Amino acid sequence: MKQYFESYDVVECFVAHDDIVPGSQWEQEILKNLESSDFFMPLHTRNLESSFWCQQEAGFALAKEIKIIPLIPDTNGSDPVGFYSKYQGHRISLSDLHGSIKGWLIKEGIIHGANSEELEKKLMVFQASGSFFEAGVNARSLFKLESQFSQNEVLRIIEFTLMNDQILYSWDARRFLKPFFMKHVKLITKDQLEKFLKAE
Repeated sequence: MKQYFESYDVVECFVAHDDIVPGSQWEQEILKNLESSDFFMPLHTRNLESSFWCQQEAGFALAKEIKIIPLIPDTNGSDPVGFYSKYQGHRISLSDLHGSIKGWLIKEGIIHGANSEELEKKLMVFQASGSFFEAGVNARSLFKLESQFSQNEVLRIIEFTLMNDQILYSWDARRFLKPFFMKHVKLITKDQLEKFLKAE
């Protein structure tokens, strides 16, 4: 999830188990980063509810009046508990983390949503392509807006393509997708590229 947030240059995230340098005093590192945060965004699952340290961090954020946005996954998520249960959570789709995160960033005014509504609709239609023919039509429509693609949209299109065989094996869609994949090859993992090329 951190990589999706940080695909936007204006966002910087701190995730303790990823960002604390080995050998550091980890409690102090967590407190220092909480102090400098604009948002505290706990990922609400049953594991969080039973975590002593997560509850401590939440209490610290509450006491420091840091804006709290509970993130609630659409699978195995749980509602906020304790003193910050009054705060409205943001539901995230595990099948489309990019879209969930982008929607929240636009809502908060952190990124601008200029022309984003039309692009988002086309992305959703593309993702839901139900036949090879549909995939071709939807790809043609989507790629008319290619000049507006952010890195976030590029990563989503890659994911949607590889998750939907109707897109992956559509010859019409691949006329747009092959040059797109080659253009953004630095963003694609070796496994993703191999899967895309094997579908030819």
